[in-house]
Amino acid sequence: MKYQEVVKKAQNARKKAYGNGKVKFSPCKTWLEGDQINLWTYWQGYQLKDIDEKGVDILLVGQDWGNPFAKKNDIMMERIKKIQSGDNTMRYDEKASPTDKNMAKMFKSFGDNIDILKDDPGMRLFFTNYSLGYRTDSESGGMTRELMKKDKQFFDDLVLAIKPKIIICLGQLTYEMVAGQKTDGFCERLKEGKPFEALFPLKHDIKVYGVAHCGSRGRQNIGGIENMQRAWNYIAKEYFDLIKSASDSHENVGKPFTMQKTDGITISFENGEDGQVLITRSNRPSETVIMSADMICKCLGI
Repeated sequence: MKYQEVVKKAQNARKKAYGNGKVKFSPCKTWLEGDQINLWTYWQGYQLKDIDEKGVDILLVGQDWGNPFAKKNDIMMERIKKIQSGDNTMRYDEKASPTDKNMAKMFKSFGDNIDILKDDPGMRLFFTNYSLGYRTDSESGGMTRELMKKDKQFFDDLVLAIKPKIIICLGQLTYEMVAGQKTDGFCERLKEGKPFEALFPLKHDIKVYGVAHCGSRGRQNIGGIENMQRAWNYIAKEYFDLIKSASDSHENVGKPFTMQKTDGITISFENGEDGQVLITRSNRPSETVIMSADMICKCLGI
């Protein structure tokens, strides 16, 4: 499924109000008239016009956007509408909040040149909230797993469409929904500067990380900004290890290599002509077996 197909599917499903006793979601006209999965994506992600072909480096996931109908968000909504209209000079938020500035600081773990407050942040980043509902009452609080589950299929489709290298989740509930597992001692672990981590259930080559929200409460819950930074530094190190490993594997594609069996015999593989592979064994050095790559894959069952 292509990214825009995921967006349309989600928008078609969110044209009616829903909620529970504490949280009420209402259709958001600004979101429904746009072409992105979430209003937050107008900060980072909407710029990637080649997302289906190239994917993204990091998918950042929050819980839900909040209340776009609140008076205090009027200016923000107007800015989003201008971005939707094609105004390339408009940014998501003219003046970053303390929370946004803290998050910008966290992303510096990936390099001094990474700046999420710019239109080109220096990486292929994509921001979305897991819940695609838009509140009509309080900005936060009252969220449940049952409400989050209503958007599980859309989130799973999104991940498979944009193919992030890693996923970073803000907050315990968001992480548990993305990772598909409950956690114990979420804040205690983060106080040690260690993020939670798991493999994305539908695609095991994507690592999912759980960190604290960058707001004041999130920082307080884990003992301060220093602990938060340590967790992000850990994620960044693993990210660059992943990139290096993928690069090394790509460079070795097609190169000759050898492998040793348990009986001590060494088998060598080398490219031949027309996609063929030349195979020699150390116990029979004068004999060369010629096989096609397709036949090797068939023998290995891949």
